[in-house]
Amino acid sequence: GARLDFYSEDIAVEALNNIPRSEAEQYSATFRAMLDWMKPYIPKGVSVTYRRYAEEYPDYDAYLAELEVAKQRVLEANGGELPKLSEQQKAATELNVRPLPGQTDDPLWREKTELIHRALEETDTMHGYFNDPALVMACPTVYSGWVAVGSTKRSYAKFWAAVGVLEKSGDSFNELVLTPKQLKAAKFEWESIELAGLSGKNFSRIRVVQ
Repeated sequence: GARLDFYSEDIAVEALNNIPRSEAEQYSATFRAMLDWMKPYIPKGVSVTYRRYAEEYPDYDAYLAELEVAKQRVLEANGGELPKLSEQQKAATELNVRPLPGQTDDPLWREKTELIHRALEETDTMHGYFNDPALVMACPTVYSGWVAVGSTKRSYAKFWAAVGVLEKSGDSFNELVLTPKQLKAAKFEWESIELAGLSGKNFSRIRVVQ
């Protein structure tokens, strides 16, 4: 058999992306409800689990303390300088962060955000996860030593900065994940849906593209 283990870095998005903790809690509750709903449809011998980075710590302060140590480690390895970003990396930062009032007044706000981004993967806790010999790492995009799986069979967009849509194909549909740029160019209609056992706005309607 096999286990597909979703590992959420949810605790990181508060410091990194300015996403309120309440939204991360809501996301986790919804994700776990969705996995329970999917269980009858998962092949025998396959299980899907969901673990949270947040649950590795007794509280948020413990995470921040470990993150601060990791930030200093990253800075030291970089000669005491903030990361240098390409224009593409700057655009990615702008896409993923909800700036706080006044945050963008700092010309180095993107680089300081990237420092947090790199540091969260250098914490002792995250190293313990990455170095688990029982895991085969997978991600929607390409990383050295990881399996690139895509978000769907036909999409490589990172789902956390994109949206899911259905593409009409004959008498069936293809599942796609569109980036903000792709969505802006797409022609779609909203279709109402009803999934017994699942509730909430994310399960009540979906975009359908031609």
